[in-house]
Amino acid sequence: MRILIILLLISNFTFAQYWGGSEINDSDLSNWLPEIEIEYAGSYHFGESESESDFHLFFSEDVIIGFVQSGYWEENTSLRKSNYINLTNIVIDKAGNFTSDQYTGKFINYKTDSGEYLKGLKINNPWTSWIEDSAFEIGIKTKLEFNNIYYGKYGKASFMKLNPHELKKMNAGELRIMKNEIYARYGYTFIENSKMDIYFRNQNWYRPEHKNVDHFLNKIELYNIKMIAELE
Repeated sequence: MRILIILLLISNFTFAQYWGGSEINDSDLSNWLPEIEIEYAGSYHFGESESESDFHLFFSEDVIIGFVQSGYWEENTSLRKSNYINLTNIVIDKAGNFTSDQYTGKFINYKTDSGEYLKGLKINNPWTSWIEDSAFEIGIKTKLEFNNIYYGKYGKASFMKLNPHELKKMNAGELRIMKNEIYARYGYTFIENSKMDIYFRNQNWYRPEHKNVDHFLNKIELYNIKMIAELE
């Protein structure tokens, strides 16, 4: 699920690193103020190589969902696992300022040397742990679509509140898969040789990595899990 796009790292001074190399000026940054807020929705790529991450942002009814997707090497093993930071209480104001309980920032345009404008998100307190001399980091908006983030047959259960009337048309087996897909997308490890373990191990996108993924779940997923469970 890693996609290599563009990295911009902004330092405490008036320059930044572009893929760890070229310097750019603050004068190349400007406010990004779209006509409608939903244009901010999408994926923003930060970092490169083993330090890369993606921030996924979307709107669903009156809820703004955003989470950071990255990877790490597990201690004492040779396994690289996925990690997710679910941002809470996200607010985006009319000036393009971004706030949450964990991180703050601003939506910007970056003017490249060729004169091209790239849309991005500047994070003031970067989650990239190796950044020591930078006051903020910029992630560039990519063309990654939700179906390439939320794998499975029922990916919408992770970013859209489900319709109870539609759920009532589904049988118990379908509901069970829909509910457990939410956990599986975060690499939940099911009981070995159980029906769900066998089913998901046959899905080419599934990787069993974590014994508990509850802290990865967003508001919409928790809402849908509860509703599905009541219908099962």
